[in-house]
Amino acid sequence: MSVEIEAEDVIRLILQFFKEKNLQHSFSTLSEETLVNLNTIENRDAFIQDITQGNWDTVLKDIVHLNVPPRKLIDLYEQVVLELCEMRELNAARTLLRQTEPMYIMKQRHPERYLRLEHLLSRSFFEEKEVYTNGMTKEKRRQIIAQALATEITVVPPARLLTLLSQSAAWQQYQGLLPPDAPFDPFKKPTKTEVLELDAPVTHLCSTIKFPGKNTNAECAVFSPNGQFLVTGSVDGFIEVWNHMTGKLRKDLVYQAEENLMAMDESVICLGFSRDSEQLVSGSTDGKIAIWKIQSGTCLRKISPAHSQGVTSVCFSKDGSKVLSGSYDQIVKIHEVRSGKLVKEFNGHSSFVNTVLFSPDNATVISGSSDGTIKVKK
Repeated sequence: MSVEIEAEDVIRLILQFFKEKNLQHSFSTLSEETLVNLNTIENRDAFIQDITQGNWDTVLKDIVHLNVPPRKLIDLYEQVVLELCEMRELNAARTLLRQTEPMYIMKQRHPERYLRLEHLLSRSFFEEKEVYTNGMTKEKRRQIIAQALATEITVVPPARLLTLLSQSAAWQQYQGLLPPDAPFDPFKKPTKTEVLELDAPVTHLCSTIKFPGKNTNAECAVFSPNGQFLVTGSVDGFIEVWNHMTGKLRKDLVYQAEENLMAMDESVICLGFSRDSEQLVSGSTDGKIAIWKIQSGTCLRKISPAHSQGVTSVCFSKDGSKVLSGSYDQIVKIHEVRSGKLVKEFNGHSSFVNTVLFSPDNATVISGSSDGTIKVKK
């Protein structure tokens, strides 16, 4: 499946890069030549707060890069002129009124509003009650403008271009198009690389992992597809990541160094990794399933209960969007990762389901049971 990317979106990514690197001349030139505006901000809440607090110098700098309807720009600039007039910053108010495009549009479309502003600037005093009528106040007016502009802006995470390039490199490595640890050249056509790895027989013991306490033991263990993580689930509900060469707990993972281990309420009896090695799924004896971010130890989703009895086997779909599970309750289920909703349920086994897996194309579900059967379902 191909993904089409609009040319304007590519230009906006480059504009964001120029803005973050403070390359103002490059930013202006590219925007003028392509007629494309960035139309994004880094923080919506900060933008709205600047409006409600009257930080107009910041607001006007941000608004230049946004595609905002003339009507809303007129309301904004009119309010800025009024507040400059109130502060008796008359020169700045006149400049804004007479030399900006939104005020020129106001003069053409709403001449009575424009003349009212000119009249206010010519007076030697500012009477707030004459400006804000019918229960309106300066603060309420700011709120109205902030709400109107909030619907016109898009928030984009910082360094979006670099993030997408990094994700592209990671995907090429995952697909075998870029050798591990090789420099990423975005202008070089990727070629499929095959690394010949010979299976070596086991010859010696590398390490031994010893669990503390007499009543603590590992119920399950799994390696991540990229070989970076050895994870165990134990009878006391803890999920731990180990250095398989030393047998020591991985303290380079901040949450483990701070002793904030991944954990479930009951014994963890099955584990499974997503294909990209970024997410881990665990199942426990109380019928619950949890999905974890392995790098941070964050629980992304709890499905409780997923089964009426203990979860014996779990497996991610190819794209990581679904989790397949089997249980002592003799049922096989598929749940969505994002929502936790049940997608499909398979019955038919007359005893415990011991193992489940997806076929490589996700079109087939296979389950093995203590009833002596293996069932293939499509």
